Amino acid sequence: MNKKTKHRIRTTGKTIRLHPRSRKLIAHTVIRALKNININQQNVSANLPQPAKAVEFKKLRVLLVSAMPEEELWQTEQLIADQFRLLTKEVVAIKAFQSFSTALVQLNPDLLLVVGGDTDFSDNDLEVIRRATLQKAIWLTDSSGTSSSTGRLAALFNYVFTQNMYHIPFYQHSGSSSVMYLPFAADRNLFSPKYVDEACRCDVLLLGDALPAGIAYLHELSPLLSGCKVYAAGKGWEEYPGITPVSPGTELQDYYNGAEIIIHWGQPPLRAFQIASCGAVQLVEDHPNLYAFMNPGEDIITFHTGQELSEKLSYYRSHPESARAVATRALWRSTYDYSFMQMAAKLLHTVFNS
Repeated sequence: MNKKTKHRIRTTGKTIRLHPRSRKLIAHTVIRALKNININQQNVSANLPQPAKAVEFKKLRVLLVSAMPEEELWQTEQLIADQFRLLTKEVVAIKAFQSFSTALVQLNPDLLLVVGGDTDFSDNDLEVIRRATLQKAIWLTDSSGTSSSTGRLAALFNYVFTQNMYHIPFYQHSGSSSVMYLPFAADRNLFSPKYVDEACRCDVLLLGDALPAGIAYLHELSPLLSGCKVYAAGKGWEEYPGITPVSPGTELQDYYNGAEIIIHWGQPPLRAFQIASCGAVQLVEDHPNLYAFMNPGEDIITFHTGQELSEKLSYYRSHPESARAVATRALWRSTYDYSFMQMAAKLLHTVFNS
């Protein structure tokens, strides 16, 4: 390029020569405009709300206080502690006892997590909980109901996790500002697919008491149950011919694995999780608690009336491939979507990153 063409601009076939001063003015203008754009972008960014920095769970120390109301729930307590140990830096698990608050002062954890319900905490312990400035959460064992003392205890915590979403308004009215439905998951050490003896095998397993809903459902189902091997776990089934009652207090996991189809009503959410973990087909009376973690028609089959139950039982018995697809998805999701690991992670995310 020679000196004559070095500073030429071609537009529509014409050549325009720029004076050196013009070139210098244009350069200064462009540089100033770019600087203004950067300054404006910085001002806009400064005025926008900045996202909170997510808490790393692996840096957290947890004091887990077990206030389980029943002796048989010790396995649940152990499962919960094990999951939090996998998710956090350190977990110190202790039983609730008088003056347990001394451990809270000594350990200075990032989270106080009480698992259980009505326990006779001393007035001093309750006052320590109330005044503590760390994050405080209680995971209640309240599937069977609530009480005024449970409400007063829950009000001391920043976060309340209940086994039944119908209880959420109760805790809110009692003074808890953050209440969430978070049921316990199935114990995969007890509930999993396995081969069972013929004594535990049946065509239909009924879970629930005979009175009053059970009789109405049985009336609708009778034509479909003719000639079937039917077991029932619940009260009042002894007087009904063609139905074999399961002895009260019997562990049911073998019966879940041995049933072609399980029908249940009036049961806690945990029952549905346990059946799903066995890879069994279940028809469940519709309840809002089911929808938070399970998808009706995909990994669980719901019904609202006896007629609807009869229609769905007829369909899935005559379409075993559809029934097996539902049960298989339930088994998969019980491992990856609503296991104790996922429940524990959801609790931590709610407390620290929501």
